[in-house]
Amino acid sequence: MNNFKLAVRGVTRNKRRSLITVAAITVVLMMIVVTDSLIDGMYHMLNDKAVEASGHVQIYAPGYYDEKRTLPTDIAIGHLNRVMETLRDTEGVVDVTAQITFGGLATFAGNEIGGVFIGIEPEAAGRIHRYSDKVMEGRYLDEGDADGCLIGYRLAELLGIKLGDVLTVVTRTAYGALTAIDLTVVGIVATMNSMIDEGGALMLLSDAQAYLELPDAATAIIVNGEDPMESGAMEEKVLAALTTEIGMVPDTGGPAVAPEESSTLAGELSPEGSGEPEKIESPTREGFETYTWQELSYILVEMAQMQQGVVGIIRAIMIILAMAMIISTMLTNVFERTREIGVLMAMGAKGRQVMLLFLGEAAVLGFLGSFFGVAIGTGLGLILQNVGIDFGEGLSSMMTIPIDNVIYGLVTPEMVLGAFFLGIIVSVIAGLYPAAKAARLQPTKALRFI
Repeated sequence: MNNFKLAVRGVTRNKRRSLITVAAITVVLMMIVVTDSLIDGMYHMLNDKAVEASGHVQIYAPGYYDEKRTLPTDIAIGHLNRVMETLRDTEGVVDVTAQITFGGLATFAGNEIGGVFIGIEPEAAGRIHRYSDKVMEGRYLDEGDADGCLIGYRLAELLGIKLGDVLTVVTRTAYGALTAIDLTVVGIVATMNSMIDEGGALMLLSDAQAYLELPDAATAIIVNGEDPMESGAMEEKVLAALTTEIGMVPDTGGPAVAPEESSTLAGELSPEGSGEPEKIESPTREGFETYTWQELSYILVEMAQMQQGVVGIIRAIMIILAMAMIISTMLTNVFERTREIGVLMAMGAKGRQVMLLFLGEAAVLGFLGSFFGVAIGTGLGLILQNVGIDFGEGLSSMMTIPIDNVIYGLVTPEMVLGAFFLGIIVSVIAGLYPAAKAARLQPTKALRFI
C-alpha cells in the first residue's frame, strides 16, 4: 500500500508531464480499440457474405471446378434425388440445396445482354443464400412459379423490363443444342452479387433441368452445417457419406456414361440410313469434388491476412510511440529525483525497492491511460457497431464477393480487456529501463547531485 501511495505521489508530482503521458496512452489505446472494432466488423461481415454466397461446402462433379468460369452444363452431378437424400441424412448437415448455373443471352424488346442464370430450389436457396430478403420489387420465387424468374435490378434497368414481362433466355442444353427459354418476371432482386444484379436471373431448378436436358441432375450442391468455421470437418463427413451410400469414389476421372437407371440422361440418336441408335455421352459424371467456402473465397482469406498484417504494423507503431513517451517521462522523473533516490538509499532502501517504485509509477500511468483510452474507444466502437461507416459503391465494386457498402464495427469483451491489459503491460515494460537506471544509482553520487 505504501509503494502504491508513493507511486501515485510520484505521478502527481509533475501533473502536466503526467497528463501528457496519460493522454498519449489514451489516444493509442482508443485508436487500437476503434481500429480493431472496424477490422473485426469488416472481417465478420466478409465471412458472412462469403458463406451466404457459397454455403459451407459445395459439391461438384469431377472436373467442374476447373471449368467453372465457362459455366459448363455438360459436367453435372447425376442421381440428384438419391444424392440429396443421402446428404440430408448425414450427421451435422443443417441445410442442403442443388442448383444449375448456366450462361446465356437475355433478350427483351430487341435488347440483348449476356448473363448468368441459376436454377434454384426456392425454399432451401432462400435460407442459405437469403435471396428472399433481397427482393426489391414484386415477390420471391416459389415452387408454383413454373417458367417464372427473379431478375437482377441492373438487368431490369438495362433491358427496360418490368414485373409481369417475359424475359427470353437463349442458351444451349447440356448436349449443345440451341434452346430459348421464356420466363415471366415475378420479382426484381438486389443480391450485391454483380453477376446476378447486372445480368442474371433466378429460375426454378425443375425448369432449368427440363430446358437444359438435365433430369435428376445439377451442376452444384450446397451444404450447410452448424458452424461455418468447421467446414473442413463437414466436407469429410459429406464425402464419407456419399462414398458409402452412393458408392461412387471421389476422383477426377473423365465423363462417365449414364447408368442404366438414368439412361434418359444419355439420350439416343438414330443416324440417317441406320436402324441402330447412337449413344450420346451423358453430361453427368460419377464421383464428386468438394470445396469449402474458405477455398472458394481464397481471395477473402488472403485479404484478411493482409489486413491483419497492416493493422499489426500500425498497432506496433502506435505502441512504440506510447512507450517512447512513457520512457521519456520516467527518465525525466529519475533525473529530477536523483537526490531523493539517494536519500531513500541512504535510509536503507534497496535497489529492488527503488525499481518497484518507478515501475509502480509506470503502471499507474498505464492504468489511467488504458482506462480512459479503452472507455473512449469502446464508446466509439459501439457507435460504429450501430451506425457504421458508408464507404459508397466504390467498396463493393472492388470486391469479388458480395459486400455491403456500409461497414459496421464489432466490439467484444475480449477485445476491450485485451486492449486494457495491453496498455498496462506496455507501460510497465516501457518503465523497466528508467526504473533499472534509478535502481543502479550510487547513494553517495546521488546525494551530491545538484
